[in-house]
Amino acid sequence: MAAYSSVFKRVEKKYRIGAAERAAVEAAAGGPMAVDAYGRTRITSLYLDTPERSMIARSVEKPLYKEKLRLRAYGDAAGVALMGAFGAGPIVREPGGLPLSDGEVETRVAAGLQVPGAAAALPVFFGIKKKFKGIVYKRRLALTLPAALAFVSGLPYEQACARWPLSDAALAAAALSPATRQIARELEAAMDRWLPLVPSMGIACDRVAWAYRPEMFQEREDDELFDSELRITFDDRLEYLDCHCFHSPWRPIIESSESIMEIKSAGPYPPWLVEVLSAERIYPASFTKYGNAYQMATAELRARNHRRAMRSGA
Repeated sequence: MAAYSSVFKRVEKKYRIGAAERAAVEAAAGGPMAVDAYGRTRITSLYLDTPERSMIARSVEKPLYKEKLRLRAYGDAAGVALMGAFGAGPIVREPGGLPLSDGEVETRVAAGLQVPGAAAALPVFFGIKKKFKGIVYKRRLALTLPAALAFVSGLPYEQACARWPLSDAALAAAALSPATRQIARELEAAMDRWLPLVPSMGIACDRVAWAYRPEMFQEREDDELFDSELRITFDDRLEYLDCHCFHSPWRPIIESSESIMEIKSAGPYPPWLVEVLSAERIYPASFTKYGNAYQMATAELRARNHRRAMRSGA
């Protein structure tokens, strides 16, 4: 597996766009940038929160500082396995609670692997996303699915890694490095801040990510304004699954003709990008996948309760 980044610090802006606007941006990006090696990838994220969803309720109020905890899997099979394993039974990290036993972990993982191509040894990524004054900070770990289940339920990180190690030698070695252990401590502290903690919402999308072509780094190496970390992602087929109703269907968050474009940068946008955004009148949108899903799920719950009340009063 290719190396992965465990620490990010950057500005991330989202844009809700239609097919024509997306085509214009992709055409402009086609010179200096290219779709990365992963191509079109299905990404599934599982957000953890309190039973009352206090984290996301606070986040949608747009405070100066906010944070989210999520597990992420890449590929259709891995995403199904992630959601299946965590949905195989109630899992709660609570004050003084005991972590899942080995048998419970294995049973839940087996429930998630009932799909061709899924494997318990494939990595999932568990991280914290913080936003402070518009700057996004991310820290994340790579673990096997059973190790992630055990770690979230309360087993110490090092024990989870030892019991269910990653098959990739490079990832396995990095998992116990001092820097990675520090990230684990940050995640443990974040989980403990929000106890009790449960699976809250699944978010899935198809992603295409653009990055600079390798030759651009040589051509612009003396340009102080060149942002080598610039990335543009397009997410479509964006759906959510309310983990408070695990047996409910996945529901769309945006229209099938729409995409969420995200520009991730560490510096100013290049002129070609500014020009196409201006020409197409593409403006940033206040949009978070988990936040929008939370608001839609809350509205659905209210509507369901209203229908139930109407029936009982009839």
